Amino acid sequence: MPAVLPIKESARALILEATTALQPYFSEITAAWRKQMFAEFEFEGRAMAALERLNLATGFALFSQSDFGAFFENMHYFGTRLAKLQIDTRAVARSLELYHELCEPYIRKAFADRRAFAERPYAILAALDTLSSATFVSVSGAYFDTQRNAGNALLEVLEAELSARNLSVLLERVLGITTRVFNASTGLILLLDPNTQCLRVNAAVGVEGDLSGLSIEVGQGFSGHIAATGEPDILPDISRSQGVLNPWLRGNSQSLWGAPLKDADKVIGVLVIGFARPYVWLPTERELLRAIADRSALAINRAEMTDALRERETRIAELSGHLLKVQEEERKRISRELHDETGQALMVIRLYLGMLDKGVTTQAGKAKIQELVEVVDRTIEGIRRIIGRLSPLVLQELGLIAAIRKEAKDLAKSSGVNARVAISDDVGRVAPEVETAIYRVVQESLHNVAKHSSAHTVTVAMDRTETHLRLRIEDDGIGIPNVPNSQRPSFGLAGMRERISTLGGTLRVESRKGKGTKILASVPVPAGASPLVQASPNSHPASAPGSDSKAGAARSIVSTGTHS
Repeated sequence: MPAVLPIKESARALILEATTALQPYFSEITAAWRKQMFAEFEFEGRAMAALERLNLATGFALFSQSDFGAFFENMHYFGTRLAKLQIDTRAVARSLELYHELCEPYIRKAFADRRAFAERPYAILAALDTLSSATFVSVSGAYFDTQRNAGNALLEVLEAELSARNLSVLLERVLGITTRVFNASTGLILLLDPNTQCLRVNAAVGVEGDLSGLSIEVGQGFSGHIAATGEPDILPDISRSQGVLNPWLRGNSQSLWGAPLKDADKVIGVLVIGFARPYVWLPTERELLRAIADRSALAINRAEMTDALRERETRIAELSGHLLKVQEEERKRISRELHDETGQALMVIRLYLGMLDKGVTTQAGKAKIQELVEVVDRTIEGIRRIIGRLSPLVLQELGLIAAIRKEAKDLAKSSGVNARVAISDDVGRVAPEVETAIYRVVQESLHNVAKHSSAHTVTVAMDRTETHLRLRIEDDGIGIPNVPNSQRPSFGLAGMRERISTLGGTLRVESRKGKGTKILASVPVPAGASPLVQASPNSHPASAPGSDSKAGAARSIVSTGTHS
């Protein structure tokens, strides 16, 4: 409700006295006002009707009841209507001024023989002038409120665009904003199906029934016509239309407004709102509906792109997980072939060389055979290392903890880096795919430590909470350069992140120049831990140097280095 402007009681009494005296002449004054206003502005009927409601004659019935509050409510309402009709406020001021000028001679005539008017000739005119000023201020406030509401509506659409998590939520919010702004009883957003080139209902408010299977051809009915023309349209009386949507809308709507949703010059959908009574839009309402539709179209286009990207990322993640699984299977296959075929062939060659050595009597011949045996032994050892890296048996047979210990020992043996493994007793066994992912991250990280970090010490720590398995790998090396070497692209970290993310986990890398590198990984796992180590009956895991029977009460720690 607009605030009642402060008009003194004395002025109100004079206004009531003036309107009472002018009441017999209001028809003449109003007729003269209409003629002059039309001559100056040539306004159409709706604008003239709204301007006329601002005049003194309209307020007479309210003034006679001393109800100035209701009068200014009317002023605000018709001021809002004038704003929506896009009538310039200068025309409003001129209308009030003209009516005041036309009233003045009648006032002088009405009070010419009255002693009271003779004693204060300008009091009543001054009071009427105050009323005109107050009316103009009220109308100006209505104009401001109209513009503010329109701006707020567009800001709400923008906020919905920024906060909606997907397209469906965005459409519901946009439709809710639009129906609330226009006080509509129903609302629909129909988007164009790119495959069928038909409109389909994607969001609805105030409509009963399932519209999901409804299909409207472009050019068919009210919404199809808007999609075909690309221009807003209005249906004043829905009962005179045979549109596809009518059976669902007739119960709650008598008139419809619609605007196209356009991406550049391409129509991507239609926004439709319905009213419970016949309602013809005003110019500003038409423009606001178009503006909301345009802003919504941008938001919808962006939301569709975001949903498409999100779906593509999901598919890529699924594909990546599948490729990693296939890669592991391929590694197992290759390692089996190397073990069963190449390894066995080399063992046969070594056996034959041993047999040949017994039949050779010359020293030179024996020396050559020995050289060949050494080459075969080195090849067998190399194949064993390759098999171990492709599909380590220790991971399959003894589990993740034993496999990490072996990697640490191998690092110390091959590069001289002191490796420390600290694993909490409650880690236990986890799903094979989790163990494989964690093992590959540790394997790649230790490989990077040996190859790039120039570190002296590296720590591999792992523990388990109720919901997550956590891994930390930290070295004291030179750190990771801020700018990657474009000539030597590396996908090691990217591969580690992908392995962890496919399991729903996270991997973070912290590094500063000269301060080493820390890799932190967290993978969700089901609650409940298995025994710490599930070793086969014939396995004998090596104990840590310097460990005793009392160690490992809280943690299992294995240290390896150049002297271990």
